[in-house]
Amino acid sequence: MKTSSKLPSDLADWHFLSRTTFGPRPQDVERLKQLGIKAMLEEQLHPETIDDSEVEQKIASLPTLTMSPAELMEDFPAPKQAKKLEQKQERMEAPAGNFADQNAMAKPAAPAMSSKEVDGPRRILMELGREQLWRAAYSQRQLQEVMVQFWMNHFNIYAGKGVDKWLMTSFEHDAIRPHALGNFHDLLAATAQSPAMLFYLDNWLSVAPNAAVRPGGKGERRGLNENYARELMELHTLGVDGGYTQQDVHEVARCFTGWTIDGPRQGGGFIFRPRLHDDGEKTVLGHKIESGGGVDDAKQVLHILAAHPSTAQFISVKLCRHFIADNPPQSIVDHTAKTFAKSHGDLRAVLKELLTSREFNSEGAFRAKVKSPFELVTSSLRSLSAETNADAPLMGQIMRMGQPLFQYQAPTGFPDRANGWINSGTLLARMNFSMALAANRIPGTQLDLQALTPSEDAQAIWSHLAQRTLGGNVSDKTQSAVMKSLDELGNAGAPKPGSFPKTTLMAALLVGSPDFQRK
Repeated sequence: MKTSSKLPSDLADWHFLSRTTFGPRPQDVERLKQLGIKAMLEEQLHPETIDDSEVEQKIASLPTLTMSPAELMEDFPAPKQAKKLEQKQERMEAPAGNFADQNAMAKPAAPAMSSKEVDGPRRILMELGREQLWRAAYSQRQLQEVMVQFWMNHFNIYAGKGVDKWLMTSFEHDAIRPHALGNFHDLLAATAQSPAMLFYLDNWLSVAPNAAVRPGGKGERRGLNENYARELMELHTLGVDGGYTQQDVHEVARCFTGWTIDGPRQGGGFIFRPRLHDDGEKTVLGHKIESGGGVDDAKQVLHILAAHPSTAQFISVKLCRHFIADNPPQSIVDHTAKTFAKSHGDLRAVLKELLTSREFNSEGAFRAKVKSPFELVTSSLRSLSAETNADAPLMGQIMRMGQPLFQYQAPTGFPDRANGWINSGTLLARMNFSMALAANRIPGTQLDLQALTPSEDAQAIWSHLAQRTLGGNVSDKTQSAVMKSLDELGNAGAPKPGSFPKTTLMAALLVGSPDFQRK
């Protein structure tokens, strides 16, 4: 990408908002003009200073978000488990002939199983998804939400694996969100101790070769499991070319033995079990870890990895790819990595370096990134001031465009390059979404285009919608395509049943345009 030409101020403002939020709104543009980029960035880097009561009121309506994993497992069992409980309940309530306990029969019948108990796990993930959509669309703490999504993908967990569907909420709330703009080591340590991660990458099953029982406690011998150790270095810290060997993977796995879950199927939390730990001497990336360290063996590994130069480089590449371009200039990667190392993983310092850089503010970075389906949906809601309950129909739109929430099986997470999102099938799904949104055909999501465009003049409506969605910077190709479609509509005579009015068509074509698909 070209970095020699600096963006003019009007495009720089729109570009900054496009990358640090889930889409510019008119009020964001006005506030940025008042504060300036430097002040707004400083504000967004400290979300605790920003009032977010409006979105918190929405989220308060989702009961599963305040429940512990143990409570979620009890109140929202899996369908098969719920069916067994229901059958057991029916047997207990059924008369037992002449041998029935008359006192028991006299007791009132237990209440019937509710639908939420039968279909519980899906509801948990639906409510977590609704929270994330609401926060992305309506939160004032936009940069924090951008980084929450970034780290949720970096430390990806597949909710479809075993008990992780009950553990995802605590993973987001307790491991990711508190550290999204904090220190990378703290974030890494929080994910390492998260029951969701321990279960997903099987570390809860990893025990020393001489351990007599597995973490489940049923006497079955299990050996060393290297899954987490490998992904910890390859995907979470050093990168595949970060300088580690298979022997390092083995040694890291030894360090993490005994890091397990206190009753994973009862919603228990992290626990270290010394009897499952390999307490011998280890060597990780040239660092000797003395014998007898217990739980501190793995903590030493986390310190080694967080401070490693390859980690600074790997995380910087991913951040620069996310905020600048699919193939970011090596110059900004190196500057960002230097800041990462110098600040000991201070993510605020790293983001400040990146977001104020020459490379970020260059013409080559403008609209260089294709929006993920999640970003497309939330930016559409924001630009057109749509109201949504963020329920299943809207999540279904995101899924059809290729991004089912919490359902990416591989630990790599969803791709962050254009070729991961754009193909003939997803392009059609994106256009279908834009038409459904503009025409109010997504149940639970409402758009009032008349309120947005009070004028009846077609040119005025076009200018207003183009300003809202694209900051008025519409490419010739997009403008030509929209005008051609409007001309065809105007030449068609009386509107046919089911056809779209001009304002709806304008909004749909703008949201579905190549310009809007990029940020």
